[in-house]
Amino acid sequence: MTKRIKKDLNIILGSILLSVGLYFFMLQNEVAPGGVSGLSLVFAAWFPLLTIGQWSLVLNLVLLIAGFLLVSFEFGKNSALSSIVVSISLVILERIFPNVNLSNDMMLNSVLGSIIVSVALAIVFFNDGSTGGSDIIVAILNKHTGISLSVSLFITDATIVILVTSLFGIQKGLYSFFIVIAQSLIFDYAIQGLGRKIAIYIISDKNEDINKMILSKFKRGVTVLKAEGGFSKNDKKVILTVVPFRKYLAIKSEILKVDNKAFMFTHAISEVTGEGYTFDVYQ
Repeated sequence: MTKRIKKDLNIILGSILLSVGLYFFMLQNEVAPGGVSGLSLVFAAWFPLLTIGQWSLVLNLVLLIAGFLLVSFEFGKNSALSSIVVSISLVILERIFPNVNLSNDMMLNSVLGSIIVSVALAIVFFNDGSTGGSDIIVAILNKHTGISLSVSLFITDATIVILVTSLFGIQKGLYSFFIVIAQSLIFDYAIQGLGRKIAIYIISDKNEDINKMILSKFKRGVTVLKAEGGFSKNDKKVILTVVPFRKYLAIKSEILKVDNKAFMFTHAISEVTGEGYTFDVYQ
């Protein structure tokens, strides 16, 4: 499986998860997280000839064409897959689970919906995708009016929340506002979490053996840093390797088998690019 196919499959799965979070926890309760899903909720209330999912598909297609014409071909292409999958998934969910409401607790729906949608968005963005929708509106405003991306996003989401409030009441409008804020915070954490790795620093008199073990057994890159003991003034070598969290305990165990007196410390890093991670070496 090529790297691009793997990314596209992840984008599809993330988009399906996104539609599930939107449908069951938000749209069925007439609250909106902004974006095309919120606009679709509004349009379905104004023009009930089409369902929310159908409006989502129509609006996304219109915005995709606008993205291709008014922003760039590359931007439109990156937005196409996820936005279409989300819209089609919403249409399917409406057919299979019409009027299904998992809970009447609005706060529970808002919190769970925000978590699910934010994680789904992080999966899509982490795999170089875009959900399109309001991203396209924001990009068009930014390119053709000079309004900053953050202000453009605020204007777009605020307009949708105001429309939802006017149609469904102040309480659902406030929940929509809460969801917009919650999603922003959770998304930042989720996107960092998906890219997180752990850096391991090792100081040992058996550094050569540890170096060879990491390279041969775990196929991870190793960097050897020169250091000096603060008290002894002796030359030291510090081994640095960056690994996924799931491999840390196994590597730590093997290091201690080589040298049970090895000095180690670690720290989490939010993103790694380069050989062995964004390039298909060691994977």
